[in-house]
Amino acid sequence: MKKEIPEKNYLIISKVVKKLKKLYPDLTNSKLRFLESEGLLSPKRALNRYRIYYREDIEKLNYILKMQKDFYMPLEVIKEKLKSKEFKKFISECESIETLQLKLGEEFKLGYELKLYSIDDISKKFKLSQSFIIDLHENEIIDWSEENGKYVISTYDIEILELTSKLSKYGIQVRHLKLFENFAGRHSSFIQQIIYPLLMSSKKDSHIKAARVANKLERILCDFQELLIKKENRKFLEKYK
Repeated sequence: MKKEIPEKNYLIISKVVKKLKKLYPDLTNSKLRFLESEGLLSPKRALNRYRIYYREDIEKLNYILKMQKDFYMPLEVIKEKLKSKEFKKFISECESIETLQLKLGEEFKLGYELKLYSIDDISKKFKLSQSFIIDLHENEIIDWSEENGKYVISTYDIEILELTSKLSKYGIQVRHLKLFENFAGRHSSFIQQIIYPLLMSSKKDSHIKAARVANKLERILCDFQELLIKKENRKFLEKYK
């Protein structure tokens, strides 16, 4: 019979969230589980099946959250960076994460913002029909531009395609997704009104500040919307108990 792992060697999920909450106010248990489902984290399990996070897990998590917060990197990019020599160097030499961020930020701008795919590539990669993909583009849910017979797609649109593929398994069609695209337009317009005065400021770092405020508002409003949706669904389920 295996012995329980000594508690002092690791933290459970709630303790991890509590310790990092000051640095990342929007961090939740569900976000940690989401990062795990996306393959960015792989915590072990104690005998009671609780997730347990060792120091290397927490270092990796801190790196992921900092890349999102300060460089707005998509998860697909961060996932690749976790395999990079720079990240391994950071772990082995305890290099300051601020220095590492600057290196990765420059690489992201140069080589990871856009990718080339043919419609056939996209169809196979995301297991979506070509007509479904074209419909997504025509309804302005994803964007692309054509180059030498292939389509240039941003990493953000790749993430949208990944989620769209998952949603399609529940019979959700593009016409249903258009509702969320409309909401996103109103949502972003609301944020843009708030950050516009910052962008118009003559201060040198006004654009950086505006981007950070936008990022924070995006997360807070998404969390707020998630709670409202959950609340309505709970009400609905209660009716049919």
